[in-house]
Amino acid sequence: MNKEKLIGFCQNLIRLKSLSGDEGAVAELIIQEMNDLGYDEVQRDSYGNVIGKINGNGKKSIMFEGHMDVVGVPTPDDWTVHPFGGELKDGRIWGRGTADMKCALAAMIYGAAEMKLKDHEADVYVAAVVFEEIFEGVGFGKVLDKIKPDAVVLGEASELAICVGQKGRAEIELEAYGVNAHSATPDRGVNAIYNMLPLLEKVKSLPVPLSEDLGEGILVTTDIISSPYPGSSVIPDKCKATLDRRLIEGETVESVLAPIKKCIEEISKNDQNFRASVRLAEEYRKCYTGEEIGSERFYPGWKLSGDAPLISKSKEAYKSLGLIPRFTTYPFCTDGSESAGRRGIPTIGIGPSKTTMAHVVDENVDIGEIELVADIYAELASVF
Repeated sequence: MNKEKLIGFCQNLIRLKSLSGDEGAVAELIIQEMNDLGYDEVQRDSYGNVIGKINGNGKKSIMFEGHMDVVGVPTPDDWTVHPFGGELKDGRIWGRGTADMKCALAAMIYGAAEMKLKDHEADVYVAAVVFEEIFEGVGFGKVLDKIKPDAVVLGEASELAICVGQKGRAEIELEAYGVNAHSATPDRGVNAIYNMLPLLEKVKSLPVPLSEDLGEGILVTTDIISSPYPGSSVIPDKCKATLDRRLIEGETVESVLAPIKKCIEEISKNDQNFRASVRLAEEYRKCYTGEEIGSERFYPGWKLSGDAPLISKSKEAYKSLGLIPRFTTYPFCTDGSESAGRRGIPTIGIGPSKTTMAHVVDENVDIGEIELVADIYAELASVF
């Protein structure tokens, strides 16, 4: 593997600002690199995801997956380097998207290309997907509709530990209703804010499930707004609050919303003026190809069983490289919500850098970790 070219490729990816919905230039660069590395197939789907393939015997397959989009840089003056400069300094690459997760994606592309020179059985895919930062797994789902791998390896940051699960995420909208009136005569109306307050208090007291591996299923209110807004001299007839719910393995839309619906029913029995509803938030955007992408905001948690063959294969790969594997779980949501959470495909995550390095000022990755994780990806593809 040409490690110098790998690092140069990382720099070139970082220099292309690719916010969600604007990944086209990065996709073009990846297509060019895959072709230059001799991939047997390179394709792009209607969302703009890029999928490269190294042929095996066709009897089984493994897919390495990473996303092309990055979050924005709201305060570039706070950075000590150019956020999109791809600068090499102190043995590290600096810039937005280094840890999350263009360097891992580059390492996957180069690691998989090594299969052109090795004996291997499995077909090896690398998927570079769109819109992960906004719709965890939705873009990846388009890839999995077409290609059904036997295993998935995510490249999200893990300090080279093997992540065998993650919390999921649901965005829930509560809406309380009232009746408009002039604020000088509030008794003629029903204040939607006052209807929302007892509902939020009741929801706040709900017990949340606990997972031995993933921890607590967190539930927290993240915003609240009344309508009309601003409410100048008017009693609001609507009030909406957003809840962020972190999901453990096995939770469903029904199991998450049911306790909140029960809260609404209980308050309604004791207050004839109380009306409210609950639903999942939804959002839709345009891909750089012009295709619409979106979903209800429910991205499941998941946990891979300890006796899964993918775990034993990952141990084998680490051992062959003289490494001692460490196992952990992701504290945040990833595209594994789609592969493992929705579709039950055995999934792990291995990536360079710390999980805490994502989305921060002066984001960076150690060059040695990038080079090593490329070797890990290559060895895992070889032994799978």
